Amino acid sequence: MNLIEMIKNEIGSDAISSLSQKAGVTEDQVQTGFSAGIPAILAGILKNGASGDTGFLGNILSGVTGSGSNPADLLNDDQDSLLEKGKSLLGGLFGGDTGAVTDAVSSSSGLSGAKATGLLAMIVPLITGYISKLMASKGWNISDLLGKIFESKSAIAAALPSGLSDSLGLASINIPKVDIPKVEIPADVKIPKTNYVTPMEQPKAGGSFLKWLIPLLVILLGAWWIMGKSGCNKTEMTTVTDSLSANIDSAGATMDSAAGAVKAGADAAVSTVAGKLNEAGDFVKDLGAKISKKLPDGTELSIAENSVENSLISFIEDKNKPVDKTTWFTFDRLYFETGKSTLKAESQEQLKNIAAILKAYPNVQLKMGGYTDNIGDAAVNQKISNERANTAMQALIKLGVDAKRLSAEGYGQDHPIASNDTPEGRAQNRRIDVRVTQK
Repeated sequence: MNLIEMIKNEIGSDAISSLSQKAGVTEDQVQTGFSAGIPAILAGILKNGASGDTGFLGNILSGVTGSGSNPADLLNDDQDSLLEKGKSLLGGLFGGDTGAVTDAVSSSSGLSGAKATGLLAMIVPLITGYISKLMASKGWNISDLLGKIFESKSAIAAALPSGLSDSLGLASINIPKVDIPKVEIPADVKIPKTNYVTPMEQPKAGGSFLKWLIPLLVILLGAWWIMGKSGCNKTEMTTVTDSLSANIDSAGATMDSAAGAVKAGADAAVSTVAGKLNEAGDFVKDLGAKISKKLPDGTELSIAENSVENSLISFIEDKNKPVDKTTWFTFDRLYFETGKSTLKAESQEQLKNIAAILKAYPNVQLKMGGYTDNIGDAAVNQKISNERANTAMQALIKLGVDAKRLSAEGYGQDHPIASNDTPEGRAQNRRIDVRVTQK
């Protein structure tokens, strides 16, 4: 479970109901505010920590000192007091970026700027309180927290409302600096002579950083040496890939289910997706650098090089690539609650981008395919995959896409794109794919 989910799980229905009344908004809008506010505040904490301002963080996170304390008690304060406290925290955390954060909450919740500002101001003290409570229960200090946030940076960036990651400069934040206490060595202790190398600066919680970095470098160097000795080269790999592709092309699958199997076999055989699991068990793909893409209707999207949005646009615009039943694209930021067909909040950014693409290319039609891993009953997996595919389709319809341009089908645990023998592989197999059925 990642930090975002851990904090969300602390927020009770009573707190949401009370905030709804105080802010004069619906409970759904409060939940949307939390979904946007939690990753934003974690990003703000990391940004302040990376700049070395741990004293400020210590002050704002000192409100809850015991794991038995309840941050929801803050809602017993009068509205003006809560607003004043929240606005002060917002300014301290985000400085000149406060406007961008409130605008993002306004956009994602559908609230006016004033309402969004008020809601966010009331939410911030609660979120920092829940973070303090979590720190107390886990025995974390500020350095530990910063290390945990840094480890979850990809998940936090994915959960932020569209464009906010760029505004906060999250991608450029490096491992936060922390003060490492000096250790006094008694004069009578003899230290053997050795070649001394200054250790890399790292967060306290990041002691594991060097533990995995050094072995990884050794493994990579060993692999490079072995590959060089065995004569493995790009030409040979290209030949294997071309051969596999030729076999797949000759299969001539005509049904979607069979086409999905061909496509899945090809992906599993010739490619390894770069990425890793987050604490929630979702696979976070390495999407590469951010790029700006201007659509025919003038809409400009900020997307990643390896994102499904970029692949989909390239396919739509390439007149040499005909519509077929074997070309599928896998959503890379579409996540569901475990065992359910409920979309997680961090899925909204990608859904909005896909909706924008469909609006810019009005002739394009899509089919959504739902898939699961092989854990559990096959019939249950078939049912939930179908529900998830239809949930994704309905989300696009709610965003203004004509229902006639969309279709959905679940394929259960069939057509895996990775091995089901590992958690990473199973997470990749739990997915929604999309296919262009008309350009």
